[in-house]
Amino acid sequence: MIRTSLSLSLAAGLALTAAMPASASVDPETARAPAQTVMICAEDSATRASFQREYGERPVFVSARDLLAARDAGERWAAPRCMTEREYVRYERISEQRADLRR
Repeated sequence: MIRTSLSLSLAAGLALTAAMPASASVDPETARAPAQTVMICAEDSATRASFQREYGERPVFVSARDLLAARDAGERWAAPRCMTEREYVRYERISEQRADLRR
């Protein structure tokens, strides 16, 4: 179960970071993707413990609107943030609506 959750998290994290500008690059000092990496995370204790082992801090959950506001403001963070699957669906919907407005 944890392995499946981590796979989904990594896939979602890659999908969300793919939306970042092409000029973004990996920070050689941390060897992690810069800026606003977000992963889909379950809210159970096993996932929280796994995240803390991996990143050295408790996961911080963001909403779709929080993520979009952070991106608009150019906010950056060292460790990835977490998002529930439900919020990820909202993020996709809002992003599509924004894209439609720009056309």
